[in-house]
Amino acid sequence: MNYSPSTRERVGDMVRGLIVETATLNATAALVSTPKDLFTVYGLVRILTLEMEVVTVLGADATTLTYSFDASSPAVATAAISGASASLANLAVAKRVKLSGTALNTAPIVSANPAISLTANASIDLGCIDGVGTITSTGGTADATSGTVKFRVAYVPITAGAYIAAA
Repeated sequence: MNYSPSTRERVGDMVRGLIVETATLNATAALVSTPKDLFTVYGLVRILTLEMEVVTVLGADATTLTYSFDASSPAVATAAISGASASLANLAVAKRVKLSGTALNTAPIVSANPAISLTANASIDLGCIDGVGTITSTGGTADATSGTVKFRVAYVPITAGAYIAAA
């Protein structure tokens, strides 16, 4: 049976969650020691997948990636929601770095093959009723000096009116 594109999108939203992507970002801004705002979270949401995908190959820098959440309303200190990934040096086009694990210190998984990656082991709830916060990326070990990336989040809203927008 051949379904219309809008029907396929609706079924996708129900099964995999709502998808939000950033614009293509320079790695020199997204993978450095200063946190980069990726997504703004409004209300309480359940993150099903959070990932970075390489658009143009990354440089030879031994950069790592850590995801964090900074709640601004109510004001709560920034908290890491992952450990540091393995080195992203020379990461090829279409490779992904995915949030995965059941603990906040679990390192994101760097895909072994371009365009193929495992799904996350567990979801994570972020935000609170009527709250606002930001999901950030931070590079570690060394700042990235070249390449471009895009970040993607799949989520379901938990509280009424909850959503995520690209920062």
